[in-house]
Amino acid sequence: MIGLVLSDFRGRGVGAALMRRVRQVAREEMGLEQLRLAARGGVGLEDFYGRLGWKEIGRWPGALRLAPGDDRDEILMMLEL
Repeated sequence: MIGLVLSDFRGRGVGAALMRRVRQVAREEMGLEQLRLAARGGVGLEDFYGRLGWKEIGRWPGALRLAPGDDRDEILMMLEL
């Protein structure tokens, strides 16, 4: 799954609502026990997902190059359902 909330809608709970629905479908309709994701560091995503119950389980320092001299960590996260 690739997620993105347009900047005009940030801070309105759209992303959190989408992630709650993903959790519900994964647990109730698919019978999954956990979800995993990778997120770009340095833009507040680890805080966003953390508020929704996701835990950081690993990190690849400098794994994502956005531009020359702008390397970001890739953050690995998991959610128990």
